[in-house]
Amino acid sequence: STLQDWRRARPTEQTRLPACLVTDFATPEGVRWLHRRALAAHVTITLRGGAGVRVVCACLELSGLSAVIGASDGTQQALNVALEAAVVAEAQAQRAELAAGMAPRQMVAGEDETFHPEVCLVALEPIANFILLEQYAPDRTAATWTQALSAALDGLPVAVIQGTSDEATALRRHQEGDCQAHHAPDRFHVQHEVVKATRLARARQVKQAEAQVAAAEAHWQAERAAEQASHAQRPVPRGRPPAFAQRIQTALSEVARAAVEQHPATARQEEARGLVRERGQLYRPYDLDTGAAHSRQNRSRDASPRSGAACRTSPTPLTSPRVPMSISPRPNG
Repeated sequence: STLQDWRRARPTEQTRLPACLVTDFATPEGVRWLHRRALAAHVTITLRGGAGVRVVCACLELSGLSAVIGASDGTQQALNVALEAAVVAEAQAQRAELAAGMAPRQMVAGEDETFHPEVCLVALEPIANFILLEQYAPDRTAATWTQALSAALDGLPVAVIQGTSDEATALRRHQEGDCQAHHAPDRFHVQHEVVKATRLARARQVKQAEAQVAAAEAHWQAERAAEQASHAQRPVPRGRPPAFAQRIQTALSEVARAAVEQHPATARQEEARGLVRERGQLYRPYDLDTGAAHSRQNRSRDASPRSGAACRTSPTPLTSPRVPMSISPRPNG
């Protein structure tokens, strides 16, 4: 190892280390201290910080510890693999030990898929932010989801009473059919459905109103320019001059009328955006200021008149206990 090579090295090759540390690192206590520093760098940089092994190697080089700790990519990669395996093994041991003394409880599972590019099923408990499931799968069908979650919760005295996810058909079938749990769409998709139905129409109205205002202003400016050009002519043309004052006043009236018609379109667009934001706030199961659980009654009370009816009929997250449901698939027939 690097430490053994260093201990056999000639004194001239140890010039990067202070003399007082040479003796200390040669003791068993010094070796343990070095091991702890190397593990601390990996835990902090790779496991908690999300960086790679090369950053660990750079840290060892810059700190001077590379004189006694191997700072090559291969050496630190092997240590990182061993550390990850040890962390996973310890997590599994603690999971089994803690599950034995855990009181039965109901829970919500937030579920989604990621792609690396393989399909990876991910589920977590949103209150504790505990990762229940993180597993590669050949597909993302309802049966695959149910089998994976059932295996992940094996040995835990928990009952999934609600699944929060997007509106994918397989996820909904897995939650509502196999798990017999309440399905709550995530807030983004609640807002997205409303935006999808209104955004283009509102934006089109605003764009048309802006185009009318721009055309009216261009016509007004053209009439003013024509008046100025007429007055600048030399010699002055014979005959009655055009009625520039009346034409400019008419064009200015068109500008005012277009601006008045633009205001309702802009106001409707802003109102729609406000209702979408309000719906996102009301969709939360708990009030962010007071911590009180939302109910259909206080949702309708706090909602504006335009969104109150929608809040009384929309699906909402559960905020009250339900009868625990099994997460195993229902038998056929």
